[in-house]
Amino acid sequence: TYVITWTFDDGNGQSVTATQNVIVDDTVAPTIPVLADLTGQCYATATVPTTTDGCAGTLTGTTTDPLTYSTQGTYVITWTFNDGNGQSVTAMQNVIVDDTVAPVIPTLVDVTGQCSATANVPTTTDVCAGTLTGTTTDPLFYSTQGNYVITWTFNDGNGQSITATQNVIVDDTVAPAIPVLADVTGQCSAETSAPTTDDNCAGTITGTTSDPLTYSTQGTHIITWTFSDGNGQSVTATQNIIVKDSGAPTISAAGANATIACPATPTFTAPTSSDTCGTTTVNEISTITTPGNCEGSYSVTRTWDATDANGNHSATVSQTIIVQDLTGPTTTTAFPPSIDVKCDAIPTKPELVFVDNCSTVATPVYTEKIINQTPTSYSIEREWNVADACGNPSKFVQLVNVSIANTGIVITSSACNADSTPIDLNTLLPADTPTNGVWTNVDNIGILQGSIFYPLDATLGNHIFEYKVTDGSCPLDIKINMNVNFDCKVLGCEAIVVHNAFSPNGDGINEQLVIDGVEDTICYPTGISIEIYNRWGVLVFETSKYDNTNNVFDGYSRGRTTVSQSDGLPTGTYFYIVNYESFDGTGNIQMNK
Repeated sequence: TYVITWTFDDGNGQSVTATQNVIVDDTVAPTIPVLADLTGQCYATATVPTTTDGCAGTLTGTTTDPLTYSTQGTYVITWTFNDGNGQSVTAMQNVIVDDTVAPVIPTLVDVTGQCSATANVPTTTDVCAGTLTGTTTDPLFYSTQGNYVITWTFNDGNGQSITATQNVIVDDTVAPAIPVLADVTGQCSAETSAPTTDDNCAGTITGTTSDPLTYSTQGTHIITWTFSDGNGQSVTATQNIIVKDSGAPTISAAGANATIACPATPTFTAPTSSDTCGTTTVNEISTITTPGNCEGSYSVTRTWDATDANGNHSATVSQTIIVQDLTGPTTTTAFPPSIDVKCDAIPTKPELVFVDNCSTVATPVYTEKIINQTPTSYSIEREWNVADACGNPSKFVQLVNVSIANTGIVITSSACNADSTPIDLNTLLPADTPTNGVWTNVDNIGILQGSIFYPLDATLGNHIFEYKVTDGSCPLDIKINMNVNFDCKVLGCEAIVVHNAFSPNGDGINEQLVIDGVEDTICYPTGISIEIYNRWGVLVFETSKYDNTNNVFDGYSRGRTTVSQSDGLPTGTYFYIVNYESFDGTGNIQMNK
């Protein structure tokens, strides 16, 4: 509806207006068009359709639906045609999208790699989908030498798919790096662990060997290592294993120094040793025996060291044992320390034999005194004082308790009437017999002057000599029954025998040069002299009164040798000259050499 305003002017200044309604109607709807189906391969795009309207003329359709479709299927577009005057119609148009062409089958190049290979996802083209990416269930990465096949699938998503295969080739043609292996050194032993090297494919490779890894023998050992990459490539390298033993073994202290009493033999306690590298040996280096300040005393020093199996020596340790004579002599003669006797039966003084456990015995000093004297008894105290060569004293005492009585004593003896040697009858009386008695030749045979009996040409048979003591505290009557015979004869002398070897080494056995017969002063009245020379003719010992006890050759020099007289002579062969005079049994003396 429109309003027109009309003006009417008379030209003279007078005008009027009038309005007029103009009404335009459109009551006829546009024509409903018949829209043809729209089809497309892969996709389809609709063009806007038109229709006619009695008023508006050509009308262009409008829609809220998409105009383009790229997915296979049938779609419906609803078009609206509006004439703008309240009249509108709708029309439907089918859009059909098809995909009947399969993707292009690609030609896939081989994938090759040194050590490993990784396949990239391939693509192909499709008329509908465009670029298609392949898919596979096979691995894309390969690190083991060999040939592999990957099967790729290409699907356009619209029911069309194809497959293509691709070769993956993994090579390993580069050998591992040859390592420079450092020397392995060790004290006593050395042990190594497996070395490694690098490989372009396998990465870190650990060496293998059939050689031992641990060595405990001194020296240089070589291990050959093999490095294999597992793909046919391998290299070898050598490694030096150096075992050293430069440390000396340790040695413990030897036994403590000690002083012992002879004749005990020194007993040593050897040290022990150890070494960080293994076994050790304790070696006795020396044993030095040094004479003491007196016979039977000496010291022994023994020295050791230790060596290990590789010749390394330890420090030395020593032990000294001093052997001393600390005990005085003893007697081998059994005697009662106390006896009870009558005055006419007083026993003679026992001749005690003294010995010492280490050295010689000096001449004993004997004393005797009367003690505890009463009118009917008294005691005789006998005392022997003796010392050894080291001055150790000993005292032995015997107490003879005497009761006073008068009892006769008969002594039996013998003499040869062809012997002109006189016999002192006093020497036949018991020891301690009073000297104030008188001798009587009861049978009046032979010649008796005082106490001296001359048996030469005396009558054969038994004859009695009587000795009487009539004063003093114990009257005595002693008879000697003398058997005069003709048994005397000249006896041969014991031969001089020199024992040609001895070993003065302190063991108490065969310590001195022994000459048999030197104690026989009757056969050899002037004694025996000896001269001893070494192999070079140097006099090392001489004496004119040789005996086997106090004046004896014991391996020490007394001559002009340059060896110190405090040191023993060395082991060897020596030469002697023995000079002596012997009694020939006829009263003559003859010289011997």
